[in-house]
Amino acid sequence: MNLLINGESHSLPLDPSTTFSDVMLAINQRNPAPGFGITKVKLNGEDITGTDWTRFASLAAAEIQALEIQTGNTAVLASEMLDSLQDFTERLITELNRTVEALRIGDQQRASELYGRTLDGIQLLNHTTGMIQRNLNVDTSKIIFGGRPSSEQMQKLPPVIDDLLAAQSKGDWVLLADLIEYELIPQFEDHQQVLKLWREAVLVNG
Repeated sequence: MNLLINGESHSLPLDPSTTFSDVMLAINQRNPAPGFGITKVKLNGEDITGTDWTRFASLAAAEIQALEIQTGNTAVLASEMLDSLQDFTERLITELNRTVEALRIGDQQRASELYGRTLDGIQLLNHTTGMIQRNLNVDTSKIIFGGRPSSEQMQKLPPVIDDLLAAQSKGDWVLLADLIEYELIPQFEDHQQVLKLWREAVLVNG
C-alpha cells in the first residue's frame, strides 16, 4: 500500500486481517494533540473526505493500493469553512432560482446549463458539509433543527435528487421546476439555518 501523509511516504505494520478502519485508527493515533486530526482522505485515487466511510470499513488492506492523508487542526479548519459554506449555499440557491426561471419560460438550453452547474454545486456542498460535520468537535445530533437532530438535514437530499433525475430523464420540465422550487430550494434554505446553528455551537464550545 502506498501511504502518503501530508505528502510524505509512510509505512504501517499490517497483517492480513487489517482493514481500512484499522488503518485509519492507526493514523489517527499518530496525532494525539487535541483538535489535530485528518482533514482530507483519498482512497485509491478517490476523494472520500466528506463521504460515509462505513462502506469502506471492512475493506482489506490488500485492496488499498493508495491512501493519501492530509492532517491539520480540524476544529479550526471546519469552523473557518462554515462561513464560506453559508455563502456558497446562498449562491447555489440563486442558481437554482435562475434554473427554475429558465424552465418556466421554456429556455431549455439555458436551464440545462444552469442545472448542470447546480448539480456540481450540490455534490460539492454535500461533500464539504460531511467533512465539516466530522471535524467540528461538536455533537451535531444534539443540535436540534425543526424538531429533529440537525445532523439528519443532508439525509433528506438523496430522495429529492432521485426525483429530479427521474423528471429530467422523462423530459418533464414542469415537474423538474416544481421539484427545484418547492422541494430542493427549501431544503437548502434549511441547510443554511443548520450551518448557522453549527457555527453558534462552535463559538460556544470554543
